[in-house]
Amino acid sequence: MANRQAALDSPLRTAHRSETGGFRPDIQALRALAVGIVVLNHLWPTRVTGGYVGVDVFFVISGYLISSHLIREIDGTGRIRIARFYARRVRRLLPAAFLVLAAVVAATFLLVPHARWDAYGHEVMAGALYWENWLLTAEFWSHPVDFTQFTAVTSYWSLSVEEQFYLCWPLLLLLLFRMRSPRARVAGVTAVGLVSLAGCVYLTAVNKGPAYYVTPVRVWEFVIGTLIALGGARLVLPRAVAETASLLGFAAILGSTVLFSGTTEFPGAMALLPTLGTGLVIAAGVGPGRRWHTALTSSAPVQLLGDISYSLYLWHWPLVVLVPFTMPGGVLTLPARLGIVVASLILAYLSKRLVEDSVRTWPRLVGSVRLTLICMAAGMAAVCLAAFALLRS
Repeated sequence: MANRQAALDSPLRTAHRSETGGFRPDIQALRALAVGIVVLNHLWPTRVTGGYVGVDVFFVISGYLISSHLIREIDGTGRIRIARFYARRVRRLLPAAFLVLAAVVAATFLLVPHARWDAYGHEVMAGALYWENWLLTAEFWSHPVDFTQFTAVTSYWSLSVEEQFYLCWPLLLLLLFRMRSPRARVAGVTAVGLVSLAGCVYLTAVNKGPAYYVTPVRVWEFVIGTLIALGGARLVLPRAVAETASLLGFAAILGSTVLFSGTTEFPGAMALLPTLGTGLVIAAGVGPGRRWHTALTSSAPVQLLGDISYSLYLWHWPLVVLVPFTMPGGVLTLPARLGIVVASLILAYLSKRLVEDSVRTWPRLVGSVRLTLICMAAGMAAVCLAAFALLRS
């Protein structure tokens, strides 16, 4: 049994250590929790009413992981190899994303009414170019949005936000690290976060729709993770404090999932609850030792779910949107919802193992930034051409 568990954990540890410098099963568990509540919210929106906060959990995790990697590189070499950083992101994120977009285009031809092809074509293009959040923002500003008209790739808005963050954040960190004082660096990152949070609170009060998708007012969520990364080993908490922090953190995330709904003024100040909760869990896990949740969060099923969380996020939403086109009356029955869960898990596992891992570790791509970026451009062009076929049909 021990050998079997070690064999299962090995690829998870290798993939995770490449980003953080050390395996963090608690972060894998946070990923599992985040994607789980998002999927449940999309399938049972009247029951898991606040499950959308899972995206905010992902933003904090991304801020921590990416900033940890960049800070180590700056500390070790005094610079960031920007092209290599972007190439790693491309190999990690784009293959599965392009695969799902291609599948959506094919499914659109087969299942979606012709009247909706134009919307699908535009959103697939925006998804391939990581501009989906701005397309949705423009639609919100121009006219009231009918939520029932979201396409099978609307969920790419959050991927677009993350990619835009990845595009700018290394350059900003390099600028801040020119300050020799660690306190000045923390102050600079904090200032960026506070400005973003203030904008988020204001825009949410003015127009909640665009506030949900605009990148600048989401940056503060990534900043929470970045501040923890800047703290590093200095954030090792006493055992009792760490236990309490992680308990409060998980309670904040789960509480948001239950207490929030579609009418909540979100993101705004309300988003502080799940994001600070995520920060508490991450900070509590800095340093050695088991936590009260370790038996559950380090279990094989939770770790596996965390490992496939990205692919699961990609696959589940297209199924949620497209399967009703095959159902009488367009209504998802309970068996259909359960079937979507099972199908999403299977597709996520297969694409993680056969696509994500294979491309990410392919020696020719790993050894060539140029080839990686050429493949990225080719993939974007191919998906956009397929989407253009929808527009011209």
